[in-house]
Amino acid sequence: MMPFLLAELLPPESALPLHVYCVGSHEQKHLYRPEGFPAHQLFLSRNGRGIFRIAGGPELNMSPGSILLLPAGVHHEYYPEQRREDWELGFVAFNGTAAEAMLTHVSCGTPTACAGEDFQKLWNKLEGLWQCIHLDSENGDGEASRRMYDMLIAVMESRSGREVRARVHPPGQANGALREAVKLIHDHYNEGIQVSNLARAVGYSVQHFNRLFTASYGVSPQQYIQQMRMRRSVQLFEEQPGMTIDKVAQQMGMETSYFIRMFKRTYGYTPKQWLKHVHTRRPM
Repeated sequence: MMPFLLAELLPPESALPLHVYCVGSHEQKHLYRPEGFPAHQLFLSRNGRGIFRIAGGPELNMSPGSILLLPAGVHHEYYPEQRREDWELGFVAFNGTAAEAMLTHVSCGTPTACAGEDFQKLWNKLEGLWQCIHLDSENGDGEASRRMYDMLIAVMESRSGREVRARVHPPGQANGALREAVKLIHDHYNEGIQVSNLARAVGYSVQHFNRLFTASYGVSPQQYIQQMRMRRSVQLFEEQPGMTIDKVAQQMGMETSYFIRMFKRTYGYTPKQWLKHVHTRRPM
């Protein structure tokens, strides 16, 4: 178990755009919060089963390997499914000027089951974050922010990949046509690809293509393209630390100013802020 830790690495006036409020894990008992919680929360259900009741929503069941993101200030309560059953629940709460944008982007408002390997990776990240706060070492605030960001991105990637695989594609030719469209996006996302060209290439009108694509993948074709570009831009920053923002934007087939705007909309930081406050790794 990871005992509850309240993160007090920085005074409020100097807190980073994404910072940890508290982190831990325990055998969860009945908890009632009519005023909600002052920070956004990510829950990981490791063993046993529990139930969340959120104001205005259905009863949510948390089984082993499931995760849940809950916004700040939402009336809720949660407790073990069976009164005598142990329910091991991990949690981390986070805040900051970039927190809401990250929460919206990750968008995990219902319990989501993770594959065993994916869940274990998330749990390992939670333990690493706890250790970071527990040690409270030099530069611990920046490291905790980076780890929190990394954990949220891992949740997003695990969830988006699973959803795409799990969705039922439209029957017949549409299924193959959409797969071909996705392949074209993956092959040409950095070439200024247009949705109208995609639709034409797979034999649909733009309107019909948009409707089918959104129904199958949960995002529009344009949003899918932008997500590809943003994920790839982060990979480039990681793989080639010396690459300039202008060069990365060029590699994505985007004007620099537009790239910066889309990056901030996606991650809550400009690329420069991301590189300075989040992506910096301290020597181990």
